[in-house]
Amino acid sequence: MSTASRYTLGIDLGTTHCALSWVDTQASEGEKVVQGVLPIPQLTAPGAVEARDLLPSFLYLPHASEFAPGDLNLPWPAEASFAVGEMARTRGAATPIRLVSSAKSWLCHAGVDRRAPLLPAGAPDDLAKLSPVEVVRAALGRIERVNPTLNAFVTVTAEQAMKDARAA
Repeated sequence: MSTASRYTLGIDLGTTHCALSWVDTQASEGEKVVQGVLPIPQLTAPGAVEARDLLPSFLYLPHASEFAPGDLNLPWPAEASFAVGEMARTRGAATPIRLVSSAKSWLCHAGVDRRAPLLPAGAPDDLAKLSPVEVVRAALGRIERVNPTLNAFVTVTAEQAMKDARAA
């Protein structure tokens, strides 16, 4: 009995966007590959969730009074204190000092400690900051939470992704 999975999943942890892609290994043969992109559920507005092909690689750190309780929580169960994805990108356009972008680039920046809370870069001292490692983990965590929607087994090895990003 074969233990090979029917589907192979790939994660593109990009500087500006993240994506999930699949290949149907049983339906693919030789040069004929059956593949697609898996939409990633994400906040697009407070309390509004949409599945989109790309997850923008942005994180938004809102002011404590900016959203109503629960506005950042759907569809994941834990209390969220920040937004990742489309809502982060659009909200951050209006308040850029609260927006983290290009966090992956900071992982390999020789002049910074990637574990130090320094993002958003240039934000005032009274704004809580995150490390590049924390921001990338937040994006990977958002992708990992897609598994219940897919009803498939998805392994996101954050450690390997972080190692690969540092080596790139």
